[in-house]
Amino acid sequence: MRTISFQAACGLVLFAVAVGAATAGSFQVSPVSATLTRDQPVVALTVRNTGTEAAVVQLETTDWSQPNGQDKYVPATDILATPPIFTIAPGGTQVIRVGSRRPPDTTERAYRLFLREVPPPPKPGFNGLRMSLRISLPVFAREGVAAASRLAWRAEQTAAGRTRIRVTNHGQAHARLSKFQLSATPGSTPLPMEDRIVYVLPGATHDWLLNTPIAPGTHLHLVMQSDDRSMQTDLVVAGK
Repeated sequence: MRTISFQAACGLVLFAVAVGAATAGSFQVSPVSATLTRDQPVVALTVRNTGTEAAVVQLETTDWSQPNGQDKYVPATDILATPPIFTIAPGGTQVIRVGSRRPPDTTERAYRLFLREVPPPPKPGFNGLRMSLRISLPVFAREGVAAASRLAWRAEQTAAGRTRIRVTNHGQAHARLSKFQLSATPGSTPLPMEDRIVYVLPGATHDWLLNTPIAPGTHLHLVMQSDDRSMQTDLVVAGK
């Protein structure tokens, strides 16, 4: 079970501006994602306050889609997260439950659960910057464990002379990709490619634009992690 910790450097939202110090809360959430199925329609998550002050946290659920490769969030009506707002004492924990209001479909549905710290009023004499955390966790609803991603990759030169690496998910479940290593031949020096965790939802695409010019016809080798397993694919750069 993975735990993720969010502190002042992650997901900050400005609350007040003044000259002086900056403060923010700190909490952990475990696990870092949730999957709802017909056999498990409700999942429990644990939030722990690792700060020195009580934290008030508010929950928000959104539908998650990726039109034109861009993340889009709108308020969700078919999943529920409770309690919608709660207070955690320093060192304390709160169990939250996420459940679906309707049976899962054959194709996975994707949501985001946002946890937002509600900052308290500033103390008398406080002269500084008060920031609050706003973080999100992925939530998926699907029929069962048989659903899987099915990825198709393409490399092409753009009209501007850059190289685009595109992946399209033709499967029924999301892909979680990370630790990318792109090279002209297996084992050669990696080419520069943005390395961050990428989710590709069913039916969606994701693009990487490389500043390094790569001639059409060049053979590329891409290695990555898909969830917790290694994956690799060979590409040939297409002309513009």
